[in-house]
Amino acid sequence: MVAAPRLVEIEGPAHERGLSYGRQADVQLRHGLGVYRDLFRQHGLSWDSVLTYAVRLREALEPQVPEAIEELRGIAEGAGVQLEEVLVINGRSEIINLHAQRPKDTGSLDDGCTAAVVLPGLSESGRLLHVQNWDWLPDCADSTVVLRIRSERHPDILTYVEAGGLARAGFNDQGVAITGNNLVSGQDGNRPFGVPLSVIRRRVLEAGGYSQALTELYRLPRTVSNNMTISCAQSGDCLNFETTPDEIYWQAPDGDCLTHSNHFVTAGARARERDMGIARGADTLFRDRRLRRLIESAGHKHGLSSLADALDDRFGSPRGIIRTPQDNEDETNAYLSATVAMVLMDAGAGEMRVRQLPYANSKTQNYRLH
Repeated sequence: MVAAPRLVEIEGPAHERGLSYGRQADVQLRHGLGVYRDLFRQHGLSWDSVLTYAVRLREALEPQVPEAIEELRGIAEGAGVQLEEVLVINGRSEIINLHAQRPKDTGSLDDGCTAAVVLPGLSESGRLLHVQNWDWLPDCADSTVVLRIRSERHPDILTYVEAGGLARAGFNDQGVAITGNNLVSGQDGNRPFGVPLSVIRRRVLEAGGYSQALTELYRLPRTVSNNMTISCAQSGDCLNFETTPDEIYWQAPDGDCLTHSNHFVTAGARARERDMGIARGADTLFRDRRLRRLIESAGHKHGLSSLADALDDRFGSPRGIIRTPQDNEDETNAYLSATVAMVLMDAGAGEMRVRQLPYANSKTQNYRLH
């Protein structure tokens, strides 16, 4: 039986939130650290070099995002681990991109995702819906939690995340939601101490409404490429952002559905960027278009349940919209990668549904912001 992620509720100032988070999720956090210790060791990254990078990252981030560092410090204290270890969980994408030392095979360290936003015109409730399959290490399912955050200074937030992380897929009480998909470009690693993706996603959700969230995304420096989809239930709108360390390429929806996977699709990015992720997982080239076709050709408007059906598509197995860990021995990175979770968000209703390891599990757990 696949266990649902634990709900962790935190509130108060940054350090107090972190302390409570670390205490409640210490088992999951320590499990995640064990997974990453093994992963980095298998790929030629010593734990000492990883922590050395994390020290330098902390020093760079303290003046840029002091509140985030204070919360991370509290998480470490609450869980009884080093601050640098919590930074590893939040900055593993940055570490993977060669800042600790060159690993043997970065291709087998990439994660993937397929995401969709359904606008009100295609939604049975008339509310925008934002969903994603997150592909990464299956062992990380036991490291995840759903974090409910209450703060006097920021909107309330609900986010699915690896324990110790600040945000992954989530939304706030202003109806702003975010998901992230891995991208790989030739620019990755040119700016070694940008803000980690987990912190960027949290800052976007903390910023407030739609305009503030978009501004915050543009304001923060980055180390690695990533696709971020930001939606707003209040306005019924979404925008997609293909980001590199130096550029942001934005994309508006064409119709009532927007989908994205793990390759650059905007004209500007395709003209200017060296897309290094396709060779590592060419299935990305059909996943986004297939998901959109499944959604648009269904013959009915959608709720979260029917979008879950679309995300459960098994075409291309083991590497499709649902990724399975079986029969992947000949794939570049698939032996490490499977769909860890299906995350379904109706931010306008304050609802999130999570299905852990959906290739082997059909049970979905519901969570609410309030």
